[in-house]
Amino acid sequence: MTTSKPIAILFGGVSEEGAISAASARNLYKAIDRSRYNPFLVELTKDNTWKVLGEDDAVLIERPLHDLRGHSDGHPHDFDMALVLIHGAPAENGQLQPLLEAQGIAYSCCSMKTSCLTFDKQLTKVIAQSVKVRCAKGQSLHREEISTFHCTLDFPVIVKPNESGSSYGVHKVDSKDALEAALRDAGKYSDKILVEEFIVGREVAVGLIQQNDDVHVFPITEIIPEGAFFDYEAKYEGKSQEITPADIDDEVKIILHDRAKKLYEAFSLQGIVRIDFFVTKEDVFLIEINTIPGMSAASIIPQQCEAYGWSLQRLSNHMIDAAWLNHSVNQSNTI
Repeated sequence: MTTSKPIAILFGGVSEEGAISAASARNLYKAIDRSRYNPFLVELTKDNTWKVLGEDDAVLIERPLHDLRGHSDGHPHDFDMALVLIHGAPAENGQLQPLLEAQGIAYSCCSMKTSCLTFDKQLTKVIAQSVKVRCAKGQSLHREEISTFHCTLDFPVIVKPNESGSSYGVHKVDSKDALEAALRDAGKYSDKILVEEFIVGREVAVGLIQQNDDVHVFPITEIIPEGAFFDYEAKYEGKSQEITPADIDDEVKIILHDRAKKLYEAFSLQGIVRIDFFVTKEDVFLIEINTIPGMSAASIIPQQCEAYGWSLQRLSNHMIDAAWLNHSVNQSNTI
């Protein structure tokens, strides 16, 4: 009789995105193929403790951050595979990955290096532009420079934290008078703040996952927010229309596929990612790269999978297979 392999579905973390992370984890937990895997929800608390959860969220066992794997051979809570659904810190910024690697645990998200790069929005723009992917014009400043900052862009502008997710601290600013308040709110989430031109265009999301040498590009989603842009309410409180597949010309679709694949390669992305763009009459502009995209019932990636003809179970199998492959490659490179 074959025993199903234990899989840790990691959620929580220290960022403001803990509730969103939990919704993603629970949705994927329901989809896991029980004939192959024995999944456990594992919460990373704000005091850096792993809590392995059972039925009705009962805590089965607690472990310190450096000992998720365990040491008892054959124990049902000894994990050597983790599906990482921790949005924000410490996973999307790359802090968690070396801890998992040190414990010999394969993981489904990008490496430490890639995560550090993509979590830094300004650095992401620099690298993207180096491979001929256009980005919005902008300025950057540090939190202590807010009172002396001079905006050289035409209003309206978008103000955002350089290192944050889920649209926390993001504002559309229509005039100079409203700029400082927006900068101070963005500064609550990141030491560095970006001010960018407000691009008028269609916002789209491109989901990708690599399996062996094949990069699957899911049907593109167009996002039509009720407000001025795709903010927190639009993302998580139903204040937007999300149309999958998007009604876009084949020529534009080819450009989006090409640039998304180019970014996947340039940043050495791994597993499932979502790359957001603006489509204008002039060109296609990168918005951001999401290395741990939402997987809740309301999230874009599950919608795209359905349109692609994949079940969420099939996607989770691909995520796990890709994680094992990347883990094996990384191990062979260190020998």
